[in-house]
Amino acid sequence: MKLEPIINDNITLANSEIKKIVERVINSAKIAAEKVAVEENFHPLERSFEDIFKSRFGEYSKDKQETIRRSLKPIYTADKAIRTRLYGDLGAIDVKAMESVEHEVTKLPKLKIDPRLLGIWTPSPASDISQPEVERMRSTQPQILNSHNILTSDALLGGGRVFTDLQGEFDHDDFEPQAVTDKLALYVRRVKCVDETNPEWWGSDEVSVAGTSVDETGDTKKINEHFVGGGFDDGDSRWYNPNWRFHWFSMREGDSWPKSYYITMILAEKDNGGLAAFLQKLWEKVESQVKDAVAAYVGGLIGSSFGPLGTLIGAAVGYAVAKIVDWFIEAWNDDIFPPRTVSCTVPSFGARWTISGVWGSTTSGIRRSHFYGHGGHYYIEYYWKLYA
Repeated sequence: MKLEPIINDNITLANSEIKKIVERVINSAKIAAEKVAVEENFHPLERSFEDIFKSRFGEYSKDKQETIRRSLKPIYTADKAIRTRLYGDLGAIDVKAMESVEHEVTKLPKLKIDPRLLGIWTPSPASDISQPEVERMRSTQPQILNSHNILTSDALLGGGRVFTDLQGEFDHDDFEPQAVTDKLALYVRRVKCVDETNPEWWGSDEVSVAGTSVDETGDTKKINEHFVGGGFDDGDSRWYNPNWRFHWFSMREGDSWPKSYYITMILAEKDNGGLAAFLQKLWEKVESQVKDAVAAYVGGLIGSSFGPLGTLIGAAVGYAVAKIVDWFIEAWNDDIFPPRTVSCTVPSFGARWTISGVWGSTTSGIRRSHFYGHGGHYYIEYYWKLYA
């Protein structure tokens, strides 16, 4: 059976039960940010949502802070009925009196969650996975096991200046279908500036990339910030030769298949100092909140061999952070590139990709993850690789 790893470049959230949990976390973040913006002298609890947002708010100019405060105050002071329409059951929280939205949420009635609808099931050993099982995976978790949409055309590459002496060559593997591969990595081939951030007349962009990862058991790791380079103008590229191994996973953890791996890429323009660190803290906080909430319904299954649950959590966190960042862009007028979460689901150690019609490649096709924000457009060109 020729099984293929399945890549997802656009994480969505179709599971009804995890969505209930995630919406509560998203609304918690919004309420915390609202509190920080409106109450000028508020002192948040350490490591709370409010603490994370207070740090970011403090990086704004006084004029910008006041503008945000004026725009959010009518919502902050609205009656319970209006706030309930905006924030669901969290609208009942006395936002003026609260110390931390997280503490207030624990006082609310538990959500009505059916653990069975979280998709918990005991997968077969890798050697027993059949094509009907793969098709069942596709039908029960379409938000994760989607079609490929692989980008391979060299005609789409090029434009702008190259910041290295040689353009990075695609790290192909010469098709090794018999190799025992127990590691998975995401490699970056280049970072391209399609459109410089505004105002373009002010100067060229300086760009860095950071991130976070979730493995098949739900473990989260921080991917340290990496300075890509300065002098980015429209059309410029930073090529990596050899290609940059952004992050890797051991596939020896857990004892069930399929195994899903998530990477959230955070791109920041250095003029917005501290942005990557802020987004990392936000991501880690959301991950903690989602995992704790799910644990209340399924207990010890988190971090166990039940891979699909870890997969759902990874998808949920990426979805939640993207929604929170979208809110920030609108409510705080923050110059943020919304982070992008990508995933790779591996059905067995023997899985390989089909390239140019031939199955057996341990390297995927070239992918692109696009970042849009504050008048700019960048993309990161990457691929996944299985290796020993």
